[in-house]
Amino acid sequence: MEKTRTSKWKPRRLVPVVATGALLAVSLPAFIIPTTTAYVHEWRINTPEYKAEFGKWDLLDIDADLKINAIHSVLLPTGDVLLIAGSGNDAKHFEAGTFQTLLYSPETGEGELIDTPEDLFCNGHAHLPNGNVLVAGGTQGYEVLPENKEAAGGVLTLVNENPDKEYIVEAGTTVKGLKSGKEYVTDSDITVPAAKKTQVDDTSWDVSSTERNVYINSVEDGEAGMLPEGDQFVVEDMKGDDRENLHGYSAAIDMSKKEYQGIDVSYEFDPFQKKYIKGDPMNYARWYPTLTSMHDGHVIALSGLDAAGNILDGQNEVYDPDTKKWTEREDLRRFFPTYPAVFQTAEEDVLFSAGPSTGWGPHDQGRDPGFWDLTDNTFDIVPGLRDPDLLETGSASWLGPVNDQRLVVVGGGGIGHSEEATGRIDVIDLDSEAPEFEALADLPDQTRYPNLVTLPTGDMFITNGSRDYRGRGASDIFKSYMLDHETGALADMAEPEVGRNYHSTAIMLPNGQILVAGSDPLYADEENTQPGKFDQRIEIFTPPYLYGEDGELTDRPAITSVPETSSRGSEIVIEADQVQNSAIEHVRLMVPSAVTHVTDTNQRMVDVPFTVGENGELIGHIPDNPALVPDAHYMVVVVDERGVPSEAAWTHVTGEGAGEPADAEAPAAEHAGHAGH
Repeated sequence: MEKTRTSKWKPRRLVPVVATGALLAVSLPAFIIPTTTAYVHEWRINTPEYKAEFGKWDLLDIDADLKINAIHSVLLPTGDVLLIAGSGNDAKHFEAGTFQTLLYSPETGEGELIDTPEDLFCNGHAHLPNGNVLVAGGTQGYEVLPENKEAAGGVLTLVNENPDKEYIVEAGTTVKGLKSGKEYVTDSDITVPAAKKTQVDDTSWDVSSTERNVYINSVEDGEAGMLPEGDQFVVEDMKGDDRENLHGYSAAIDMSKKEYQGIDVSYEFDPFQKKYIKGDPMNYARWYPTLTSMHDGHVIALSGLDAAGNILDGQNEVYDPDTKKWTEREDLRRFFPTYPAVFQTAEEDVLFSAGPSTGWGPHDQGRDPGFWDLTDNTFDIVPGLRDPDLLETGSASWLGPVNDQRLVVVGGGGIGHSEEATGRIDVIDLDSEAPEFEALADLPDQTRYPNLVTLPTGDMFITNGSRDYRGRGASDIFKSYMLDHETGALADMAEPEVGRNYHSTAIMLPNGQILVAGSDPLYADEENTQPGKFDQRIEIFTPPYLYGEDGELTDRPAITSVPETSSRGSEIVIEADQVQNSAIEHVRLMVPSAVTHVTDTNQRMVDVPFTVGENGELIGHIPDNPALVPDAHYMVVVVDERGVPSEAAWTHVTGEGAGEPADAEAPAAEHAGHAGH
């Protein structure tokens, strides 16, 4: 579709925002104290001293027809931001087939709605080596509360004992209970793969059946179709051997809640063609999965609710970006709650589960933090984490350069709708001789849904969150913080205008600002009597490092040339103009963010040691460990000794030879200077 201009601001500057009106010095009567207070607050947050110390928040000016329920935020190697809603947690949108994705350009303020072929609400996503974004899973059906169910229903497990044939059971297929004689219909399509055939010797084979779950509803209204003890089932339209080979069983069929259901689809979003490209389906439907990038460019899909709304019992699978196919890893069967925070460590075949998750899963299974060795599927639990029972809706991320292998766990609450939460910030050094969590800091408030943003300085920006589940009791936390990666000191930042809880996201943009979107409160009032409404406003936070003492945008170092492609383990030559008397102190590579449900297991910043060449060029030395620097499109950022980062340039890092340098037209700040080397 044609792009819609959303701002009259000129490009090549910081993100276009709603301009703040001028303030007038006038005498106001005493009874307008709230208005006076608001004016004083507006004046204060725009003073030079305030911006230089705390930064500044602004609302984006987005056209009404481009506003969506942004639940997934992904920075693309084009510099655009992919905001995915799918049906946006709106059952009416789901029923109408209204699925939305917004492609937004922070540089120009333009946006366009992208054709979204299926309901990608609550998918998992990860960047691929070629610059595409893998998007997998989504929504097959919404939850149905008991009072809204028209007929008894439950989970049917279909069993395929035929090693030579898969069965596709379409939605609306009738199944019949062998004991009860009662009939039910499936509510979605389901593919049951062929049974697995393993050769034992020259003359014999072992055959193990495969199983897939699907939700079924009684053909009789009300409670007439209830089966408290479950039943064995046949598929009515199957004949002969097929009727014997494909059969099913269920636990209770009743009037209890029907859960959200996942889909097995996967797509690659091509940021250059600006479209979704359909790929092979996963082996399992997934809703609320985590997709973690691995050292070899493959992506592992973990957890999720299946097509019937059951949480998967450890069936994990891996995507190969070269073949575009998924492979179930039965050797890596391990249970995790939904949206688990699982990271690739510096050791190629070792992942680390930090503990936080969001959504579904029992309180006593798969929640301990620890090292997962993929060579033998063993799991070593690590000790020391405070409030280990308050990890739901918490967040985890690398603190400082990923080279240092330090992870933090921030906030979280009890499972389900618990009122309990914590402000804990604990850190673990995975490279230590005996890794264990240690207390680093504490947020002033108990906090669910904190978003963590790694910055090129190494520090971490923390924003969003509420004290209670989905902001109950008007518990949104209108605060943000900067966590010093070296000292653990927690500094107050400017207060956002919008309170954000469930379904909120935050990502760093190439210009060093932070884009913050989404919030999905359960209620709209403190008394919890009015239903909440999704907040579609988008904010931009400009950190203090972009302001000078005068409150104006400061001069910044500027990258003028960087290779289009770079080789892991080799040199990268960067040409950059530094600000006078402020030498370049750091060269960083940054994987662009891809976050949902306060989960981004692939966000990382790599420190690149460098020397200065004869002509002032920066000669970086990219680490040769693919577990630290997997193939990907990276932002290249230089940081000067004042702690001021440049705008990012992009390079494609692979294990192969590097390409030729290319000029980097990094957008400049409004007052950017370009002093010589």
